[in-house]
Amino acid sequence: MSKKTTFYHLQSSTMAPCSIDKDAYAQARKTWLCEGCCTPKPEQREIDCRIQETRPTDEPLNFVNGCGVPLVCKRFLSELGDDVAMRDLYLGCLYGPDGQPIEDWLTFRGRRRIIVRGSRNVSYRKCSECGRSVYFAMGKRYLYPEPPHDVSIFESDLFGLVLPESVFGRVRFHKWENVTIDRLEVLDFPQDSLDDIV
Repeated sequence: MSKKTTFYHLQSSTMAPCSIDKDAYAQARKTWLCEGCCTPKPEQREIDCRIQETRPTDEPLNFVNGCGVPLVCKRFLSELGDDVAMRDLYLGCLYGPDGQPIEDWLTFRGRRRIIVRGSRNVSYRKCSECGRSVYFAMGKRYLYPEPPHDVSIFESDLFGLVLPESVFGRVRFHKWENVTIDRLEVLDFPQDSLDDIV
């Protein structure tokens, strides 16, 4: 049996999300936002989003509360490799309350989205509106099954990024204080009593 790749889950270590602008939220409900699970519809690619704040407070990762849109600082994305990021992520513009672009931040969605799984306090359902898997678990985090090999940067279901070791090693983490890093093993069997979920 071949050795499995080690992955790393990156997400914001702070709890200071942004808030979507009221008019932008109304528009999102008509277009890209699933009202069943309050996240972007699975078929939605790039998302442009206007927030109430002048800019996100914590770098390099954040998200827009209430609509499940993850955010990334452009400088951090460059460390992952602009070519890989452009290939594996759908990148959108982030706007402030004045409607002007926040130049050093982007929204992102993964060409591949991955669920970071756990071992206890597990809840799981399919959204009745869009069919997306809505998953929550505590305990040790891991991946199952092994992620596909056609991308190198994954969007996690927790508003973060999942990276293989080859991409993770490019990042100079001493520059970025507000990042939580979880090393993820790929297990042969899930610990949450569920089979494959996507």
